[in-house]
Amino acid sequence: MELVSVVLLAGLAGTVNAESPPAAKGHDAFIKGLSEIKDDGGKSASKPRTLSPVVSRFKGWFIDITEKAKPGKLKGIDVLEGIDVLEGISLASKSRDTSMWQFVETEKGYLVRAAAGKYKGWIIARDDSAKTRPEGPNLTVTPALRLAKSPTDNSHWKLILTKRGLVLEALSGKYKGWFWDFGGGDPSHKESGRDVAVNVLLAERVVAGSYFAVRAAE
Repeated sequence: MELVSVVLLAGLAGTVNAESPPAAKGHDAFIKGLSEIKDDGGKSASKPRTLSPVVSRFKGWFIDITEKAKPGKLKGIDVLEGIDVLEGISLASKSRDTSMWQFVETEKGYLVRAAAGKYKGWIIARDDSAKTRPEGPNLTVTPALRLAKSPTDNSHWKLILTKRGLVLEALSGKYKGWFWDFGGGDPSHKESGRDVAVNVLLAERVVAGSYFAVRAAE
């Protein structure tokens, strides 16, 4: 089994700026390793990967899409109007086909695309109309991540392999410079024999929940 997590990963997308965390030594190798197959949606794409938090009670769970995902439309930016989306990017205790993702390299950054399952080919995007909320006394987050049927101007990410894991940073829109995170204290529920928590967020800065392990999907 291929395991892309030497030192808990090895790479990043794009140039690191002042707000981004420092990349680990293996960053360049990790990024190069994502160029595995030719892809019509970008320059290249990786084979399927899973993404798992490296801390908290959700450590080892998988970025997924809940069976209870709510259909909707992206709003707030003219070019996004009318694009079908799902509200329900979640963490699941067991991996399934909906836990498989591809990193697609484009000129604007990386897309994170569903690699299998009912929503194969859909893209993780950001909804600028999502409202912010406090997460504890010193952090602001927003439940802005959506699964979009097609790429949008708000679906590009910088991938940063750090010593603690992979960090994903928004490259455009209202939440440009925010990072993937999750609500550590959010409740979970049962779905077809596994625990699921609909709590994947964007945070205004890198926090413990911003680090993910990336592994080849089995």
